[in-house]
Amino acid sequence: MNTLLGHVNHPKGPGDFCIWFNKWRTTLIQQRDANTHPDPARAQIWRNSTKSLISVLGVIENGFADFDMIQIVPADIAVFLDQWEGRRAAQVYRSYLSKFFEWGCRRGIVNSNPAREISLSTPPKRDVYMTDKQYNQIKKALLFGNDGKPTRTGEMVQCYMDLLYLLYQRGTDVRLLRWDQIKDDGIMFKPSKTERTSGIKVLIPISDDMQKVFAKLKDLSKMRSIYLIHTEHGQPYSANGIGSLFRRACKRVNIEGVTLKDIRAKAATDATNKGYLESQLQTALAHTDAATTRGYIRTRQIPVSEVILKLPKIE
Repeated sequence: MNTLLGHVNHPKGPGDFCIWFNKWRTTLIQQRDANTHPDPARAQIWRNSTKSLISVLGVIENGFADFDMIQIVPADIAVFLDQWEGRRAAQVYRSYLSKFFEWGCRRGIVNSNPAREISLSTPPKRDVYMTDKQYNQIKKALLFGNDGKPTRTGEMVQCYMDLLYLLYQRGTDVRLLRWDQIKDDGIMFKPSKTERTSGIKVLIPISDDMQKVFAKLKDLSKMRSIYLIHTEHGQPYSANGIGSLFRRACKRVNIEGVTLKDIRAKAATDATNKGYLESQLQTALAHTDAATTRGYIRTRQIPVSEVILKLPKIE
């Protein structure tokens, strides 16, 4: 019997799903390996992403291990995805299931893609805005540990927070920013998330505040490193490593519900409140569509209606 809907005509024992899924997964991983970035730091991030992908695919494989591919119908996909209803994980699993069945259709293994027939509810939009007070409280908390003693990493992570805000780029691209990327006319960013798709670029002029952060970083560096933000060994921080330092600082000042990613949304929101247009923000954030940009802008004020009515006159 299969693990989802229990089709009565299915023979006992594993179906052929895993056989075909393993063939597809092997091809997918080989393609990813071939596209590994030549930069060592980006290559390591790519390898970590591949490990996460393998974990995701393992969940799918386990969920359909008792199936023959030809047996799977949209309802089976729905039952599987309902385990993550309303969460982004459901969208991720559906995406890879759809890619797998598309691969199967092209090879004549199946005649349809059941994953396409299933719609999912959109996860709730994140609408957290980090206030100026919270931003500065967290920065201050980075300098001292729970024991009240100065931390070795505090000032470096403070600079990272400031660059996240001033450059308004993704954390990966700021963590991997190199000194040789800083030119007289600005900093050219080619976001790692879209470099293999849209390939969109953005040149960010260097402001006075950026220059101050750069100068502080040069004073902080006890060893030569090609990266602006780096560990004591001169290597770029991992997302989890620097995120852990940030979370601990938040805990020390009793601030909950904010993440490093919220700094980019704060920058977009603050820019909007200063009068910058959505089109300007879309360019600055290196987005290919305006809808993505709007997702970064947090509504801070409740709009006030200007419509005032009077009761109908009695005739």
